[in-house]
Amino acid sequence: MIAAPLPAALPVPGTPFDAAVFAVPVGNPALLQWEDPREVHRVVVRLRGPGDPRSVHLEYWTSRWPRQRLPKDREPGGGDVGWWELGNWHTGGWRRADTEARTEGSAVVFTFRPVNAREVPEAGDFAARHRFTLKLRAVADDPDVRVERIEAFTDSVWQRRAVRVVRRGDPKPLQASAHNGFVEAVEPRGGRDAVLRLLVASNTDPNTFDRTLVTLGAGPDSFTFRPDDLAAGPIVVPHAGTAITEPDDVRTYGQIERAARNGRKSLVDHIAERPEQTWKRAWAGVPAKRSPIYLPLGLDGGRQRFRLNSDGSVELRTNDHYLRARPGRDTPRLDWEAGPVRFDFGLPDRPVHRTLVDETLPLCVARWEAGGVQVQQEAFVAPLEGIRPGSPPPAGDATAVLLARFTLHNPGGTQRLAELRLSRRAGDREAPLSVGIPGGILTDGRHVRGQVECGNAPERDGGSLRWRWNVGPGERATLVVKLPYVMLAHEEVAALQRLSFDDQWRAVSSWWRARLDRSARLLTPEPMLNEFHRAHAGHLLINCEREPGARVRFARVGSFGYGVYGNESCMMVVDLDRRGLHEEARECLDAWLKYQGTAALPGDFSSQDGVLYGAGGYEAGGYNQHHGWILWCLAEHYRFTRDRAWLKSAAKGILAGAEWIVRERARTAGRNDLARGLLPAGSLEDIQDWWPWLSTNCYTWRGLDSAAWALGQLRHPEAPRLRREARAYRAAILAAFREAARRAPVVRLRDGTCVPHFPSHVFRRGRTFGWICETLEGAIHLLITGLIPPHSREAEWILKDYEDNLFLSNQYGYSLANFERDWFGLGGMSMQSCLLLDVEPWLYRDDVKHALRALFNAVAVGYFPDVRLLTEHALPNPGDWRGDHYKTSDEANAMGWLRQIFVREAGETLLLGQAVPREWLRPGAKCGLERAATHFGPMSVVYSATVRAITARLEGPARNPPRRIRLRFRHSEGALPVRVRVNGVAWKAVAGDWVELPGGIGRALVRAEYR
Repeated sequence: MIAAPLPAALPVPGTPFDAAVFAVPVGNPALLQWEDPREVHRVVVRLRGPGDPRSVHLEYWTSRWPRQRLPKDREPGGGDVGWWELGNWHTGGWRRADTEARTEGSAVVFTFRPVNAREVPEAGDFAARHRFTLKLRAVADDPDVRVERIEAFTDSVWQRRAVRVVRRGDPKPLQASAHNGFVEAVEPRGGRDAVLRLLVASNTDPNTFDRTLVTLGAGPDSFTFRPDDLAAGPIVVPHAGTAITEPDDVRTYGQIERAARNGRKSLVDHIAERPEQTWKRAWAGVPAKRSPIYLPLGLDGGRQRFRLNSDGSVELRTNDHYLRARPGRDTPRLDWEAGPVRFDFGLPDRPVHRTLVDETLPLCVARWEAGGVQVQQEAFVAPLEGIRPGSPPPAGDATAVLLARFTLHNPGGTQRLAELRLSRRAGDREAPLSVGIPGGILTDGRHVRGQVECGNAPERDGGSLRWRWNVGPGERATLVVKLPYVMLAHEEVAALQRLSFDDQWRAVSSWWRARLDRSARLLTPEPMLNEFHRAHAGHLLINCEREPGARVRFARVGSFGYGVYGNESCMMVVDLDRRGLHEEARECLDAWLKYQGTAALPGDFSSQDGVLYGAGGYEAGGYNQHHGWILWCLAEHYRFTRDRAWLKSAAKGILAGAEWIVRERARTAGRNDLARGLLPAGSLEDIQDWWPWLSTNCYTWRGLDSAAWALGQLRHPEAPRLRREARAYRAAILAAFREAARRAPVVRLRDGTCVPHFPSHVFRRGRTFGWICETLEGAIHLLITGLIPPHSREAEWILKDYEDNLFLSNQYGYSLANFERDWFGLGGMSMQSCLLLDVEPWLYRDDVKHALRALFNAVAVGYFPDVRLLTEHALPNPGDWRGDHYKTSDEANAMGWLRQIFVREAGETLLLGQAVPREWLRPGAKCGLERAATHFGPMSVVYSATVRAITARLEGPARNPPRRIRLRFRHSEGALPVRVRVNGVAWKAVAGDWVELPGGIGRALVRAEYR
């Protein structure tokens, strides 16, 4: 039995906890640096030398504290805290502490004055007499002062406690060490058991980072536990065959584990036992949407978009900074009118009905009830010069015009007074308009703001124009308004007047109908999903903005505020490729290649040469994973298209992107800590703290590995070296995060056992703060990117932890008032339900029930069926919405999952029908995917079911066929086929519900027959 070496003098129980003992060694006695922030209450600086101790002052490292601070009486929860940041070693600054100092011999003792007194007056009534920091230093004005060491005391106190370690089997000698504590003794209790005598930090603050952690063992088999977790019962770690319990517990390991489990199961196990989730059940199980969402309207590739609100009002000019960043024909016009601009029509907040033309096209029809009158609005966007069916998309800076027709109908038996108002705000100020009679031209006195077509002249009512009609029973009145995105010159009035609502309604409908017909087609028994899949193609084309004067597009992840966020934009681009819209995907990728190296990522990097992030001023977020995502997406585009000429043109940029990773990793190769061999520290998704984040390294490795593959397709001479670099990078990531998992305390599952936890960055000993860092950017990315095998025990630990502790929790996911009732229908997703690719690991594992639950729940919680779009965040609670829409990255992931349940590539194997819901294969049902692009070429697969058979009509890919095709028949009752025929011939290559087919089979009719 071995305990880690102890210091010469142990702390006395009941005395304050000195966090300096557990600081990171930095080789400077005047500086303390911690892996986690500490709440420091008192500091003792011990000096040597002849200098004047009164010349010493304290400085602490800070960024957001105290403006952003953790409570001391509860664990903060909810969606908003996900954006909180706790600081890092790189960004922030030193602040001189406002202290009281006294000299005690060769030491100076510092206590803190209230932080709001002098340091941060804007902290209000937060009069903290402590400082929350990752770094602390003593600074002397007298050069003769020498700091011997610093002691930093928190509000924790030392306490003795004992724990019993119980093991099964024939274990090795027990080794024990502690962080934020000491192992005073290891007392053997028989051959397998021991009692650890510990000195631990005690604190009632649930958010303190002083918690004592004890590590048992050394090397790959070691793990860490937190003694405080014994408050919830024994800590049972099955993979290590070890339990930690109270010292007076005399049970064996087996008895402790059985009692801990006591018939309980993890949610992963419960899901496997429950009936398969269906779309209907998922939709019925989510809360009703509490408020209607807006609808973006725009042109294919256009950068002028309109926000059509649920009250019929229109907002525009909310993204002027992007239009100024890439000047176009529209840019000078921005100065003609202050933005943002809003037009109101005086209608109620909620329509009684709202839908899209063909349920999928970006033309909206809404109806309100107002004073006994039905008001219908039909709205869409057309170019100022109009559009013709079959014409190419207009230029990105083409003037877009929103056309809206209002029809006021009196359904009653008596005459009604109907009215419609028009008011404008520009730059958040009322901006009245004048209307010319005849012609209905709207002006501000200098420029043309639009046109109104109506038989009635309006009245002025304050800042509004008001039209009134006496509408008889069954009669209707109409008004058409045309609103260009930018003010027009008077010579453009004729073009505006020629823009016929009826003609353009038909032309724009026809144009979008043909455009969406080019995309892959989803066929399911669920109209909502079919409509969403088709409508999303339009969302992609609207958000992928064409650069003025160039053949590139900027894949903006939101229609209004959001720019090009590389990782999320790649989600859009790969969906364009999955749909067969390869030209549009290439134009998006070419934008990154065009602007490669023009923008730096925020991080501890030596250069931006080769960085894939810049997008002509549209780049946004600074997420360090952007670079790896874009490298991967470049290679993925080649997998989908096999466009060798394009790959040759992109090879220089791909190589430069790969070399940036190699260079930056080389800078950490000499480190002696866990960051060795990783990408240097940088920012995360929406989190500006710089750390060596797990997700960043996962996607950067995937990008490097993909770049090596792509260059290998060209037999590029650098490809072999890059393959070696990618292998070395993978090994470094796994070594670093496996060691980080050994240092982090195990986490308890709902089945009563505990499993290791992979932190979100290598220096964090446990959970990172907030749902973004811990859930959205957590350990599951090791599975998503393929760094660890999907069937490994590590994968099982990660997935069970996500389901049991993260997706549904106070701090890291949704908190449920009635857990037993709602966990199945509201679990399996993050608080940004379709951004995290958590469906895919379940597909990799072939856990279909889990995949379908995650997919259907994630879409249902965020989907708005009237306008066929998905909200970014169902926050603060399910039923709410928040974000910038269309949120095409999140939508693209959802569409990708719907595609993958029918068609998924697994290396050189093509999987068809892997996760088709059993309900969709009931007798009489038909489902499938047509015109789908794959790594092997375009293909289609459509299932149809009868009572005794399921038939799959397959048009297999022929361009570069896969090695094999695996076609699955998921019978509605779980039955296995008794016979399979391929093109009428009996087929023997059947394993369970899978049928093995040659990769080059081409067209085939596969029939599975049942008893």
